[in-house]
Amino acid sequence: MDLQQFRKLARNWDAFGDADPLFGVLSDPTKFGGQWRVDDFFASGDEHVKHWLDVLRKRGATFHPGTCLDFGCGVGRLTRPLSGFFLQTVGMDVAKSMIDVARRYNRNPRCQYVVNRDPDLRSINSSTFDFVHSCLVLQHIPPDVTISYIEEFFRVAKPGGLIVFQLAAERLSEEAITERYRLPDTAYSVGLSVIDAPAVLRPGQPASVRLTVTNESPHTLAHDIPPGVHITIANHWLRADGSVEIADDGRALLPETLAPGQRCEVELTIQAPLEPGEHLLEIDLVQERVCWFAEKGSRTTRVPITTAGSPFVPQGAPIDSAPAENKPRLSMFRRWLRPFRRGTPTFEMHVVPRARVEAAIQRAGGNLLHAIDDGAAGYRWLSYTYVARKV
Repeated sequence: MDLQQFRKLARNWDAFGDADPLFGVLSDPTKFGGQWRVDDFFASGDEHVKHWLDVLRKRGATFHPGTCLDFGCGVGRLTRPLSGFFLQTVGMDVAKSMIDVARRYNRNPRCQYVVNRDPDLRSINSSTFDFVHSCLVLQHIPPDVTISYIEEFFRVAKPGGLIVFQLAAERLSEEAITERYRLPDTAYSVGLSVIDAPAVLRPGQPASVRLTVTNESPHTLAHDIPPGVHITIANHWLRADGSVEIADDGRALLPETLAPGQRCEVELTIQAPLEPGEHLLEIDLVQERVCWFAEKGSRTTRVPITTAGSPFVPQGAPIDSAPAENKPRLSMFRRWLRPFRRGTPTFEMHVVPRARVEAAIQRAGGNLLHAIDDGAAGYRWLSYTYVARKV
């Protein structure tokens, strides 16, 4: 990567720091556009550091609490809690705008923030830090530069120092995602109890059914499984003789995670068949792209519902008839200014295969202690937190 390309990458993160720095560091889609509460944002960093220091302790990855480098620190979400465990902590980032924000939030005199505009760590002397850390950073940097940074982590670490960094290793296929989140066969067991359901509907009429779902399996049913393989409450329509009339109808997300024996209440929106007569509403759970729970032996519940009367006719959606000349338009000044702005910042996503990372660690004089599957890059990516020691 030439220096001009690297400067372009730096400008991208500077733009995040100017426009939406907290989202640029932790890109929760519900927090886009300045929606992060500062206290919640930094509390997430506290929890992250507490969790990983506990992981390191349990795995025997000890370190001296002297000096710490947090590489790609952003606004200091992880640097701040890390600084509580070391005599001196340095947060380093490529974006001056991020560092400016980090300095404003800094409350620890033993913590400082510096800008690094180079594709290496030439500004740091060798054997400086007892602990080198990086998370949610290297995956946004082209692989060749990432490998260079990894080797630099070991150069600036003291002999015996601990290096901990997160990096995506591969993008998972849809088939791999399905297999990764597929429930064990013994997890597909629930109890369903209807609280309230209509007895009569007009043909095609939508309605709501309230019911409780009880996890009768020995496994936890998670509500936050990635989209596409998530768990939903759903229904079929059967004829009076039990044959299938409509194979698929409504869907409702499992609203909360259910430990074994726990239950929750769900509201399912259904739509009556168009044919008048007697029908059976059959309710089941489904793990999308995997199976219906009934296919694994779970019991469904059935509710008799009659359709009668004139067909239900939904009201049409309003039409936007505003003339084009009344649509919002950019002012002449803003249109003139736009080419000179830094542009819309973007998240580049890169992977470095684990074998290549391990080779870089060995080449740099490191000993890999652990490669922990961390899920940090999102469900579409295989990500590891590498824990290594400088020999």
